Amino acid sequence: MSDKPTLIVTGLSGMVGDRFKELYGHKFDFQNIDLTEGVDITKESSVMNAMEETSGDVILHLAAYTDVDGAHKQEGDESGSAYQVNVVGTKNVVRAAQAYNKFLIHISTDYVFDGTKRKPYTEDDQPSPVEWYGKTKLMAEEVVKSELEHYSIIRTSFPFRSKYDKKKDLVRKIIEGLEKDNLNPMFEDNFITPTFIDDLCKVFFMFTLKRPRGIWHATGSSHVSTAELAEKIKEIYELPGKITKSSIDEYNQSSKKIRPHQKFMKLSNEKLQEELGNPMLTIDSALMIMRTQM
Repeated sequence: MSDKPTLIVTGLSGMVGDRFKELYGHKFDFQNIDLTEGVDITKESSVMNAMEETSGDVILHLAAYTDVDGAHKQEGDESGSAYQVNVVGTKNVVRAAQAYNKFLIHISTDYVFDGTKRKPYTEDDQPSPVEWYGKTKLMAEEVVKSELEHYSIIRTSFPFRSKYDKKKDLVRKIIEGLEKDNLNPMFEDNFITPTFIDDLCKVFFMFTLKRPRGIWHATGSSHVSTAELAEKIKEIYELPGKITKSSIDEYNQSSKKIRPHQKFMKLSNEKLQEELGNPMLTIDSALMIMRTQM
């Protein structure tokens, strides 16, 4: 019989969940709530049955439909997979949390904002998503806030890690593009907040222990354009490929059939650092650590 506490996780086999399991498998026995274990979170009975069988009292809700381009093709379609996983799935997880008295840590995204604010978004800023993925994630947040008392909502942004064969994040896409010298043009007039997944996993662990309520931004400590990010990667990894720069304004104007791309996606992590004492890495420090891992 294990003496480790049980942690219930939806989407443990995903890019973030898989790394959390690698780093904290010695701390928890995991109850995985996802399709790899035969649990469909879009079906309430499936979630309820799984929750009934576990002793864990914290749910880390990572499972989500995260293909932003794919979601855009489903705009307004409540029968589509983006809505079903992100909204219906979250409703079912919330109902199970209510029924079995679990604390919920719900993972959300910077895409709940419209990207028009030049200064970093804080937890007090009003969300205003401009495409379907962000809209479904905001709807999921509203479900959590309206139906639960004991919850944390953690918004993160552009998570990346050193290794994961099933999916490439932005940083590894840039590395591959530079290695093959076929990197797509990088925007120099938009800004994002890349987040090292190892750093994010530390936040998850802390939240399972402290269970702070409310909304929190858990992101890296650097705001960079994708062009600047590519330049940092090229320098730190000593890669040969060339970087072509472009404008997100021009891209949005010339790509009417493609989803809107937010321009200023800076998230502030000051609340996390000041109130919970949890420092987050800069992009330079994270890339250096990631290089040693690779």
